Amino acid sequence: MHEYSITCSIIEILYDLIKKYNIKKLKKVSFEISPLAQIEPQSIEFYYNFMTKENGTLKGAGLEFKKGKIKFECKTCGKYFTSENLISNCIYCSGEKIKATDIDDIKIISIEA
Repeated sequence: MHEYSITCSIIEILYDLIKKYNIKKLKKVSFEISPLAQIEPQSIEFYYNFMTKENGTLKGAGLEFKKGKIKFECKTCGKYFTSENLISNCIYCSGEKIKATDIDDIKIISIEA
């Protein structure tokens, strides 16, 4: 059910972009979903379509979802790297002091108007 509140936030962000760039019609929105997120894209799409059915600018926009990667920082060697899964060691130095960074559940990565 948290997809409803996520969709509300997405729509709010899109409204801000529409105002800022004077967009007349939104055609497509692309998202990146973290592998750690417990988000169902079909639920986001359902809520989006329901909530925008009477808004000419947002209505009918295609939603595209792609799986992102987890970004890590190694506290031993200072390098950054990505992985599709949780890992316990740095891929460069095998250090065990790694930290997941930039772990947003979902991001808007592009819009087409």
